[in-house]
Amino acid sequence: MNYAETRATRVPAFNRLWAAETLSVLGQQVALLALPLIAAVTLRATPAQMGLLVAFETAPLLLLSLVAGVWIDRRPRRPVLVWADLLRAAALLFIPLAALAGVLRLELLYAVAFVVGTLSVFFNVAYQALLPDVVPRAALTDANSKLETSRSGAEVLGPGLGGLLIGVVGSLAAVWLNILTFVASAVLLGGLRTAEHVTPRQTSGPLLTGLREGLGYVWSHPLIRPLVLCASTLNLAQGLLDALLVLHLSRDLGLTPAQIGLVYMGGNVGFLLGALLSGWVAARLGLGRAALGAALVAGVGLLLVPVSGAFGPFAIPGLILARLLFGFGAVVFSVGHVSLRQAITPRELQGRMHASVRFFAGGVVPLGALIGGLVGQRYGTQTALLAAGLIGLTAWLWLWRTDVPRMASADPT
Repeated sequence: MNYAETRATRVPAFNRLWAAETLSVLGQQVALLALPLIAAVTLRATPAQMGLLVAFETAPLLLLSLVAGVWIDRRPRRPVLVWADLLRAAALLFIPLAALAGVLRLELLYAVAFVVGTLSVFFNVAYQALLPDVVPRAALTDANSKLETSRSGAEVLGPGLGGLLIGVVGSLAAVWLNILTFVASAVLLGGLRTAEHVTPRQTSGPLLTGLREGLGYVWSHPLIRPLVLCASTLNLAQGLLDALLVLHLSRDLGLTPAQIGLVYMGGNVGFLLGALLSGWVAARLGLGRAALGAALVAGVGLLLVPVSGAFGPFAIPGLILARLLFGFGAVVFSVGHVSLRQAITPRELQGRMHASVRFFAGGVVPLGALIGGLVGQRYGTQTALLAAGLIGLTAWLWLWRTDVPRMASADPT
């Protein structure tokens, strides 16, 4: 195989897609603390209301992923990416305008979170379905690794920058910056030029038939199904944790926005390390064993989050370590998982396959957020976070005693 064929950066269209995705993620990470802090500090939300906020943001994964996959498989993906960026920017604009008018309420945050979450579902399914048309199949692992590396770099830089920005200027500044990055991403994607494969089969047929094909393919595949179940368990646990983490850090532990940003930024080094080392780990252990081990490491990281609160003056380093372990494990697992799915799935099923995976694996996030909010309201945030850690620690069991640990690489050929 020609070495150049495995390098995604030799494709100009990929470089543009890569830059747009990086900008988009950076803006989201800068604003990551803004909506929860507005809810927790400015609007004095309860644990249940914090759970509702995360549930509204992630509910589209459950409600709309399947429809998005069928819809995206029937049309060019680039316009979907552009419009998703522009409409997300427009939706976020309502928050600073409402604050300036003195009418900012939790209900508006719920609505904006749901709209942005909906558009993010369409954006993420579209860009993953487009990637195999942008780069050769041999370059998919390299492309996904680079996308995860830049995403992880944004996740390292973004929360720290967001925490400092919020601490100095206020939460609305982070929202404004996210709006600008969405617009910049749309401009880059508007100039993307690549040949997209839309087959006659993709452009017709009943909606329910398309939904069944995507769900059936994912659920019946002997390699994809256990990986999806593992991802679903980790995501359920993460949904519980995400609903209450900012509330736990700001109220229970008394951390400032800058300190919370430091926890997110330092912990997200794990995402960057996972992206940089995922290829090396898979090469040394084999893709399947790497995925199993990564899921276990991620679960340990989730469990360490509530434990770290007992470390007293060492709580912040403990939280950073916990998030570092989770981020590293989650990304090593994700890079191989996504690359495998893209390599073995027919082109005409790419959108429906990715959407079905998001339905199964992402649809549990709002459920986890609701459970986390209710448990936190009734028994306290510490109990809810402990439940999240224990659930996450079981995720690797879905891969044990399957064919996954025997997988050597993401390319079945």
